[in-house]
Amino acid sequence: MIAIDRNSVEIPDILKDGSEKLKKELEEAIAYYSDPANTKAFKFKVYSNPTVKEALIKMSIGKCAYCESDILVTYVGDIEHFRPKGEIEELKATGNSKPGYYWLAANWDNLLLSCRNCNQKSKQRTASDDRLNSLGKMNQFPLFDETKRARSPEDNFQEEEKVRLLLNPCIEDPEEYFKYNINSGVIQPKKQEEFPKQRALASVKVFGLQRVPLVHARAKKAVQILKQMTRVERRYKDLLRAIDDEADDIPDRQEELDWEIEELHSFLNPTEEYLGMARQMIGEFMQKNFQLDISA
Repeated sequence: MIAIDRNSVEIPDILKDGSEKLKKELEEAIAYYSDPANTKAFKFKVYSNPTVKEALIKMSIGKCAYCESDILVTYVGDIEHFRPKGEIEELKATGNSKPGYYWLAANWDNLLLSCRNCNQKSKQRTASDDRLNSLGKMNQFPLFDETKRARSPEDNFQEEEKVRLLLNPCIEDPEEYFKYNINSGVIQPKKQEEFPKQRALASVKVFGLQRVPLVHARAKKAVQILKQMTRVERRYKDLLRAIDDEADDIPDRQEELDWEIEELHSFLNPTEEYLGMARQMIGEFMQKNFQLDISA
């Protein structure tokens, strides 16, 4: 999971302030849910306009906003509502779970591109539990303090933001919250302070970031990176020996090293999957061996 720059793309016209379709649908939704007799879900249409998904795909470079997997090879991707529009799962026990954050159904800042496994419910195994469990975000939106939850457009949204548990990749930098076990592919909380740790744990659980196929995919990527690191180390040692021996092929050895480092840095291309893990691995490697900060 990595940070996503929402400002990297232009807001689709249909979602901009002043859009007549957006304004009309929002007014209709507010009026609909103002009547307690309306118990069925309101049918939202504006957010499903094709230009919206196109913008989300461009914004996340075709990768899931949560797990960083390449979606478009096998699936068209879901338009994910970060705050669920239809229902809030955490309130089911109270009998007051519907509606959800309906007024944000077509709010650009509430929309992300997600894969089916992160967004929809399905039975899957995790790295820590071999039993089949229901995973996927769906209508989940946990808070650190339930008393701060917003239930209408008039409620204090900023107070809820302060106790939001799920990480929003367009607001927080997930790399400040997560670290990776490069041997297993398991994602772990980086911080030990209570609130940051709970945010990391909640995000892993709700988005299903520990599901077995995903963990295996990260582990496979880690092996590829480790192999390339080994090639860099070998070329570096060759260069040092050539320098010590005052050999004639020092420029060739340097060129070979530069090429292998360039190959290693290809794992940092924004289009690559599991970039958060790659940055961790390569950053530590380059700092240790070359005293270079790749984030600089």
